[in-house]
Amino acid sequence: MNDFWARAAAQLSDDERRNINFSRPDKLNILAELHAEAEQARQRCVKSRWKYTRKSGETVIIRDVFDKMVRWIDMFKQIGDIAVQYDPVHASLPWAGIRLVLQIAVNDTNKFASVIEGLAQIAQLICRYAVIETLYLQGTTNAIEELEKALVWLYASILSYLSKAKQYLEQGTTKRVLKSAISAETQFEPDLSNIRTAQYDVDRCMALVDRSDKIDDHAQLVRLLGSIDAPLRRMNDDLTNLHDDLQAPKRAVILQWLSPEPYIQHHRQATQGVLAGTGQWLLSDPVFKEWKNESASSILWLHGIPGSGKSKLVSIVIEDAWRTFRAGDSPQPVFFYCSRNPAEPARSDPEAILASLARQLSCLEPGRPLMRPTVNLFKKKEEEGFASGSLQLDDSRTLILQLIKQYPLTTIIIDAVDECDPQKRREFLRILEQILQNASSLVKMFISSRNDQDIVLLLKDYPNLEIDSRKNSNDIARFVEDQTKQLIKNGDLLQYSTSPADMEELIVSKVVEGAGGMFRWASMQLQYLCSFDVDDDIKNNLGRLPPDLYTLYTEIYTFLSRRPGEIQATIFSNALHWLLCAGRSLNTEEFLCAVSLNTKSRNPASLVSKDLVLKTCNNFVIFDSQLDTFRFAHLSVREFLEQRPDYSPSHTNALAAEICLWTILSTNGNLAAENSLPPRRSPGNITPAMIQKLSKYADMYWPVHCQAAGDSRKSGRVNMALAHVTSEDSNEPCWLEHWHDRLQRHLVGVVNWRLKRQLRDAVLVAYSTTAARLFISCVFNFEEQLQDLVGGATPIKSWVNKEGRGLLEVAAKYGSCAVIDYLFKQDQQHIKITEEVVKVAARNYSSGKEVMMLLLDRRGNDVQITEEVVKAATGNYGCGKEVITLLLDRRGNDVQTTKIITKVALGKHKSAKDLMTLLLNRQEDNIQITEEILTSIVRRFDKEVMTLLLDRRGDDVQISEKVINAAADNQENGKEIMTLLLYRRGDDIQITEEIVISIARHFNKEVMTLLLDRRGDDVQITEKVLEAAACNRGGKAVIEFLLERDPSLLITEDIIKAAASNRGGKVTPAGKPVIEFLLERDPSLLITEEVVKAAACNRGGKLNPGGKAAIGFLLERDPSLSITEEVVKAAASNPGGKAVIEFLLERDPSPSITDEVVKAAAGNVGGKVVIEFLLERDPSLLITEKVFEVATCNRGGSAVLVFLLTRDALLSITRGKRSSNRGSVGNTACPVFRSGALSLRPYSTAQNLH
Repeated sequence: MNDFWARAAAQLSDDERRNINFSRPDKLNILAELHAEAEQARQRCVKSRWKYTRKSGETVIIRDVFDKMVRWIDMFKQIGDIAVQYDPVHASLPWAGIRLVLQIAVNDTNKFASVIEGLAQIAQLICRYAVIETLYLQGTTNAIEELEKALVWLYASILSYLSKAKQYLEQGTTKRVLKSAISAETQFEPDLSNIRTAQYDVDRCMALVDRSDKIDDHAQLVRLLGSIDAPLRRMNDDLTNLHDDLQAPKRAVILQWLSPEPYIQHHRQATQGVLAGTGQWLLSDPVFKEWKNESASSILWLHGIPGSGKSKLVSIVIEDAWRTFRAGDSPQPVFFYCSRNPAEPARSDPEAILASLARQLSCLEPGRPLMRPTVNLFKKKEEEGFASGSLQLDDSRTLILQLIKQYPLTTIIIDAVDECDPQKRREFLRILEQILQNASSLVKMFISSRNDQDIVLLLKDYPNLEIDSRKNSNDIARFVEDQTKQLIKNGDLLQYSTSPADMEELIVSKVVEGAGGMFRWASMQLQYLCSFDVDDDIKNNLGRLPPDLYTLYTEIYTFLSRRPGEIQATIFSNALHWLLCAGRSLNTEEFLCAVSLNTKSRNPASLVSKDLVLKTCNNFVIFDSQLDTFRFAHLSVREFLEQRPDYSPSHTNALAAEICLWTILSTNGNLAAENSLPPRRSPGNITPAMIQKLSKYADMYWPVHCQAAGDSRKSGRVNMALAHVTSEDSNEPCWLEHWHDRLQRHLVGVVNWRLKRQLRDAVLVAYSTTAARLFISCVFNFEEQLQDLVGGATPIKSWVNKEGRGLLEVAAKYGSCAVIDYLFKQDQQHIKITEEVVKVAARNYSSGKEVMMLLLDRRGNDVQITEEVVKAATGNYGCGKEVITLLLDRRGNDVQTTKIITKVALGKHKSAKDLMTLLLNRQEDNIQITEEILTSIVRRFDKEVMTLLLDRRGDDVQISEKVINAAADNQENGKEIMTLLLYRRGDDIQITEEIVISIARHFNKEVMTLLLDRRGDDVQITEKVLEAAACNRGGKAVIEFLLERDPSLLITEDIIKAAASNRGGKVTPAGKPVIEFLLERDPSLLITEEVVKAAACNRGGKLNPGGKAAIGFLLERDPSLSITEEVVKAAASNPGGKAVIEFLLERDPSPSITDEVVKAAAGNVGGKVVIEFLLERDPSLLITEKVFEVATCNRGGSAVLVFLLTRDALLSITRGKRSSNRGSVGNTACPVFRSGALSLRPYSTAQNLH
């Protein structure tokens, strides 16, 4: 058989051949060695979470690339096993090349970044074309000869790339940088492009060759070829073994707290009507396949015109991802269907969207145990009494990033981003980008939207697919054919046709031709044609099909609204009005009652049916069976109606308000009350059944609809109904009082927090109709009600509601500016501007600036700008910056800028950077730069804010040890800030040993170098400094640098102990490399028991073996080291000590597990797993009373004690004296616990058991 790789090598230049001279006698071992090295590198990537950013911006997860490489190596082995005629030795040349390049790059992340993806691609090509050789090169035809030449060219291009990569990587870093100003990614692009071109040529030649099906194992090779191109399996099987120690009801509570959104029902609704086989053009599109399969975290943006089927395509993508999950090849996707619908406000709110994504990521699938980050967050919020309410954007982002770490792949799919709140979606997309960039595992985001300009600007640089008629024409044709047949079958279309077959063909042809990529247009057109019974009428309308959705909607709306029948016209109008303005989703019964009512008629009317509503609304409205509600068939319907004056917010809400008010007037089981109303003014078709179904909605939402009705509330039927509800006429029933009583019962189960807050402020301690009207007016800005009351003989008293708030405070809280203005004009004496009033104005999320301006304009002398007011403004996430700016403009002398700076620096305001910048620019002379302020700025902000502070007040910036520690706490910007401080203020730092120690412990070599360059003469490298450097989690670089600078420094036992106790990062151990370096530098150093104990106490990080790695290295270096009781005791006290003890006892089983060892474990925060291990190893182990005494005082909680109590039967315990160690419980006496035969006196608080 031909050796095409040898022929390819012969085509290389002498220079290239010298670089790939990998001749070695054991060629068959190359693959096994490469596999072992690739697997080892993969494990390092898993622990270190290595990634890099391409020049184009995508983040590549290196672990995923190695997963692919290991997979290709395994597949290549299968080729040799299946195809006996293929000699794997032929391909040893490129595999050896890959191995050598990998060995050069493996210890340098920057080198990794330059070649690793190319190596993985080459590994795949080697596999793929090894199969091609076997399947296609069986003969001597001209086509086969062309294919052979193309293969040799491809193989030569691969060898050329490997040769250049090896040569490039063998150069020193400085030489590589000087030689080329362009990145390595760009450096290799021409070579990778040559490989792609050669690959296309091979594939072209393959199409001209008949594949041989006579060779042995043909079917297996064909299947293997298919699997080579299949997606990588990205699943962590350990996730299936996750435990959370929670019962199912508790899990449900946590998940419901995270997000109550019924995301699965939304998906089921989206999948309804999707024809089998449609949407496959998207799943097979090269852009989609590359996004799905490559090792880079990225966004794929699907965009198109309204009605082009984006949501259906999104549902197909979700189903495709779910199939992969069910096959065990990836975690389940997380998704959200956005919707602009006032009845479902959460579906357009980024906070709710991110919270839903966090909920879905919290478990592998519904019903499974919850991830630890979610449980921890819930417990934290629970301890705070949920004072912060639902998750904020930053909370959700942080939680999502923590949860992503648990998965090898996270697929996030979001439909209709254009339907998000326009004021918030820019920040929402920015947060999605942050998640993408900061995630340590692979993240794939699939986002759909229209081509709204702000979205285009943010997503245009990401891979994208635009839906057009060329791509979805086949899907539209199938859809039209299916819908046409269904309408004919149901008797809705062509029922009286004289030539149904010809007419069906004509309709399908014309509608498909005119659709222009819009499913919505095609669907509406077919429904419109159902209005005609005669073939000629259908033909005439087919000949003048409207070219766009808006024109089509106009024609259909005109037809539906003008057809005869007053009742049907009312149903049509009411349905559209209610769907536009409903405050929440109405269930079927509520909706049918609402649309049945005709406020203009007193004639009795029966409840309409669901089918009648759907027929009357003719595909403008659909029924959502998943959530038992009606909704618009498409967002474009809502947008069309919103452009019509008769469906303005004031008109739609006026209708809803009127129906709600008349429902309230007819409630209380006393319809005879209607007799007190003026004749012909109230609707006569409200029946008791309708009242019962609509009553709760009416009670909750009538004020909301009245407020949104605007001027329509002040006259006409709405005004009349509102006058009756709020009437104080003794001749009329007290409807408002009855409503007030019902409201308090309704509020118990309200989920809408904003509405609940508003209505609670309308509730009184002792009912008074006047007070109720005043508070309702203040909450909902009903200034005309206030005028009616205050303008008459009603004095304004010091009314307070059930929450203890006065009228002005309530009006300021909800931004009721018209009411505030009127109160000020009418009654200066009783309207007091208290601190609480100014605070709620400063805190007002949406109208804070307007309310504060009104207070300052009308009663400026009475407005006191206190510290609490400043705190409220700085905590205002909505318009806090605007409020602060106004206060500085109008009352700058009264604003204590230093306190504002402190509040901003210490707070968690999402606009904190903008506020800080404003204050530094506007009030630089009035700011006292205290150490507290400086440390807070250093800890929380970035280089830009720090630069501004230094520019404005640089002379007052004093760099202390606290400031340096604060910079160390700033994980994102600490290094940049510390570097800036040293550059700008390095000469003024008072150099103390503590400052040098802090920098050595927390910062990298570059920062330490800068310190020594600027202040080297003042810096003393002491033993304590070296100890701190040995503890530096960044590894050995700092201590190596310090020892190079002063070789005379001595390495003491304390320095080695510090290195042994170095925990490193969350995934990367640092202690072992530091110890290794120190012992290589001075082999005479002694490893004492104290050093071994320090290593045994090293708890490491979440995925970092820490002490096990360090102690393993020490024992490997000196096998004579004794594993003493003190060492085992130290390991038992380590919260991550189980792995260390297990390792020690496997190596030397002789050490006894004494009472002191068990006591050490009992006092350990993570001691439960340690004691479990010890008891499993030796079930006869005696648990003494002393162990219990220590366990009861364990500061970490009750886990150890509860475990010991549950093992009652194995324990033999005696009474003893009370322990003097009370842990964290101070002098509190501890209760007696009894468990079966146990009689114990643990000395801890009872709450440790809960």
